[in-house]
Amino acid sequence: MRTSISAFIAGVIGVQLLPSLPTSGWLAALCGGCLLAQASRRRVLAAALFGVCWALWRGQLGLDDRLPLAFDGAVLHVSGQITGLPTVSPAGSHFNIKVHTLSAGVRRVVGPQRLSLSLYGNSLTPTAGSTCELYVRARVPRGTRNPGSFDYEGWLFASGIDGLGQVIAHPANQCQAAHTHWHLDAARASIAAAIGQAVSNPEEAGILRALAVGERAQMTPRQWQVLRDTGTTHMVSISGLHVSMVALFVYWLTRRIVGLVPPLARRLPAPHAALLLGYLAALLYALLAGFTVPTQRSVLMLACLFARRWSGHALMDTDGLLLALACVLLADPLAVLTASCWLTFGAMGVLVVVTIVLRRSGPLERWLGVHLWLALALAPLLALVIPSVSWTSPIANALAVPVVTFGVVPLVLLGIVLNPAGPALATGSWHLAAWLWRWVWMGLEWLAEHGPAVMLTQSPGTAVAALVSVGLLLWLLPLGRQRGWFALLLVASLALVPAPRPADGRVIVNVLDVGQGLAVVVQTHAHVLVFDTGPRTFTGRDAGADIVLPFLRTIGAPRIDRLIVSHADSDHAGGLPALLQALPVGVLTLSPPHLWPVAVDRCRAGQRWVWDGVVFTLLHPDSTGGTALGENNASCVLQVATGAQRVLLTGDIEAPAERRLLQQPTALAAAVLVVPHHGSKTSSTAAFVAAVRPNFAVFSVGHLNRFGMPSPQVLARYMAVGAEILDTRRDGALRIEVAPEGIEVTRWRQVARRYWHQ
Repeated sequence: MRTSISAFIAGVIGVQLLPSLPTSGWLAALCGGCLLAQASRRRVLAAALFGVCWALWRGQLGLDDRLPLAFDGAVLHVSGQITGLPTVSPAGSHFNIKVHTLSAGVRRVVGPQRLSLSLYGNSLTPTAGSTCELYVRARVPRGTRNPGSFDYEGWLFASGIDGLGQVIAHPANQCQAAHTHWHLDAARASIAAAIGQAVSNPEEAGILRALAVGERAQMTPRQWQVLRDTGTTHMVSISGLHVSMVALFVYWLTRRIVGLVPPLARRLPAPHAALLLGYLAALLYALLAGFTVPTQRSVLMLACLFARRWSGHALMDTDGLLLALACVLLADPLAVLTASCWLTFGAMGVLVVVTIVLRRSGPLERWLGVHLWLALALAPLLALVIPSVSWTSPIANALAVPVVTFGVVPLVLLGIVLNPAGPALATGSWHLAAWLWRWVWMGLEWLAEHGPAVMLTQSPGTAVAALVSVGLLLWLLPLGRQRGWFALLLVASLALVPAPRPADGRVIVNVLDVGQGLAVVVQTHAHVLVFDTGPRTFTGRDAGADIVLPFLRTIGAPRIDRLIVSHADSDHAGGLPALLQALPVGVLTLSPPHLWPVAVDRCRAGQRWVWDGVVFTLLHPDSTGGTALGENNASCVLQVATGAQRVLLTGDIEAPAERRLLQQPTALAAAVLVVPHHGSKTSSTAAFVAAVRPNFAVFSVGHLNRFGMPSPQVLARYMAVGAEILDTRRDGALRIEVAPEGIEVTRWRQVARRYWHQ
């Protein structure tokens, strides 16, 4: 049975690695093979094929529901109901809507069930549970694609988001509020508002809201930083931990109460009553949290574990966890795309092993041992999500988890129960919860200040992280003396995987996919240069933190030897603060006409240096020009040369700066050109294109960008000189390896493609 369940899980996981789904004919053949294997009693093969067929069918259903490409960028009319709690900020709001009808004029759009919408400005205030009629500019679910970065498209697919959109101004836009007494999300919003009114400290109110209804939008960056540094972010997430703890607490309490009342025990044995009420408590708490995908998985996992316990098995063992994982994947095969699924089951697996090994230890030793080994074994897996290791995590969790789980959370829930009958009693309960949290927070802040997390300069791959976790757990298992050497080898696998480096005389130019902006990472054998840092938007998206830094960790860069920001536009300089805060920078070079908050080396034509046989030369602006030509034309222009091959990085220069470059004695001919100003029609003049005559023209542009870049005329000019067009919105991040003997291009959307990617 265990082998068959494992085969089913492996089949589901294998499908998620496919670059595209097979045709319906292949699916029918696989289903036929599954039936034949079952008939011939090859149960393991049948289970694996069933997992493959099930995941393929569910994956195709998900693809069929997505917004068709024909409506990408179109204005659509959507009628539906807001689900979950809208995220509100001074810039506007963000919310999900369950689609009732979707149309483009008189044409109905079939497929999408749920859209994720943004509304900028305060013309309309959507509330939880509202029924709305809106006009939106729709987009297919799509995100940037870079090595080491979060797969936004995969997250949207796993979350059931079938399309994106921005609400546009229209006189017919309207929302009708839901009745709070019967609509779950409206009731959750009412509870969040009541907590905000009762607790005057906004930071403490934000924590209580997160623990009560799963609303974490009001938590501050400082709070998230302290929680990350102490390895306690899971405490404010209503998922596996809190749902399970609530269930186990009610289970334990019910067993004791029913056992003290013989008439109750005769009607329903105490263990069975405890299981029923414990599961009911978990279900109610999950509903209170909005019944999000992580809480759904937690409830389903508990159902499997409690059902096994009802039939006489242990509450938690390896067979139970395997069965629970199979049940979760049977309900939702796409769960394997989420980090929360693997962290939940990883934590439960570690708990099973640690509990068995430490079962004969004293209570204090067991409690401390559980948190120590949980922190150690999960650290490599957490490093895949948060690139840091918190060495204070065992202490922080050992002290904070009991107080939050058995003190703060019950008081928060008690306040919710009391609020309809007596708001004053609810306020008192929430005040007491805030007071308890205050003490917890003081301890977490002290630990974060005196023992901050160690930031990783190299991200472990998934396989390496799993090997390191297994190696750490081997120290616990009674496998003889040889386990130590094997465990050390597994733990050392992180250091045995070298970061990729070009040889001397070669250079790798990585043009990252940052949307409408520019960020380029140039690698030589022993040096790293960053040219521009990508955008930072008013909605909080920071390409420096979200894209450039994760990429630098994939190549194992502990520092930036030189950081050049071509000019001060936010789409080129927005990520600068995040990079300066995270990594040491050898030389910071910025364009002349701008006032920067730090001491910098001014970008000047004629600057030249050599790294590992590769020559770097700044061509623009010169000592007299640039500043008088405007901000874009003052952009730094960098030439990178190895042998006869040259790469030209041009920032946002336009026609005036291009004319100045043409007057210089330095040859502009380049094999690779990062096209000026994203392909704007104000740049790439015919004379400039003819002088550079690139083999590869690279456009760094955003999908459906409002500027319409690149210009069709500019594209035509580069194609006329024989250049191959590379486009980050189509190709994702571009890895261009330049050597004296030739150039090799790798397109990230091709090499890392999965079937859900657009």
